[in-house]
Amino acid sequence: MQLTEQFLIIKTLTLAEMKSRYRNTFAGLIWVAINPLVQFTVHALIFKYILKIDVDRYFVFLLSGLLPWIYISGTLTQTVHALITNRESLLSYQIHPASIIVAKCIDNLVNFIIPFVFLFALLYSTENYDLRGIMFLPLAVLLLFIGTSLTAILLSLLQVFFRDTQYIINFILSVMFFLTPIFYPRELIPDQYQILVDINPFYAFISSFKTSLWHFSYPEVLASIGYTSVYIFIIAVVTLFTWRRVRNEFYLYI
Repeated sequence: MQLTEQFLIIKTLTLAEMKSRYRNTFAGLIWVAINPLVQFTVHALIFKYILKIDVDRYFVFLLSGLLPWIYISGTLTQTVHALITNRESLLSYQIHPASIIVAKCIDNLVNFIIPFVFLFALLYSTENYDLRGIMFLPLAVLLLFIGTSLTAILLSLLQVFFRDTQYIINFILSVMFFLTPIFYPRELIPDQYQILVDINPFYAFISSFKTSLWHFSYPEVLASIGYTSVYIFIIAVVTLFTWRRVRNEFYLYI
């Protein structure tokens, strides 16, 4: 099937996802912002005012880490079983499995951007943003989307053949939430454990936001973009290799 046809399919699936999410709801898109805003408020109160973590511009620091994390974790948990739940569509129509996952990732991306922009604007009057860093935010969002989408495709393929994948990823996400510098700076991690941050793909996807919004400098933001791009390349290679190995048996196991 031609690439343009797949783009059309992704567009159609994305619109269907958005419509089904808010069908028969009173508040509609408002529900998109509630969960991230509540999580942001709770984390800000606990770590800023109760535990008193000493981080300059902590609200910006939290914004640049927590909301990308919510997008990553929410997307992976929602898509890991998507190929199996859409079995009938895959068997009945000429839909590439990746199209289903990408459509869900785009839907979640919209749900990420709405509260992110709201909090960004809310903090704009009280926090000092570096305008040079803001210019890199669209690239940070793009890298976050590509990295998360590729990871979601890989995990959803594994779920078809290894049905424990969904439980494993839920466990990993629960643990990695505390091991990833989201609500605390990586400087609090002892030097001998810094390697755990460097090999953490979730932090790679988030780091571009932190260097763009919270602690901007051209060398750091370019380094974080390169760091993220390396992980994206590795995940892309692994995902492509996995698909080529399993595509002949995929429709038998789904």
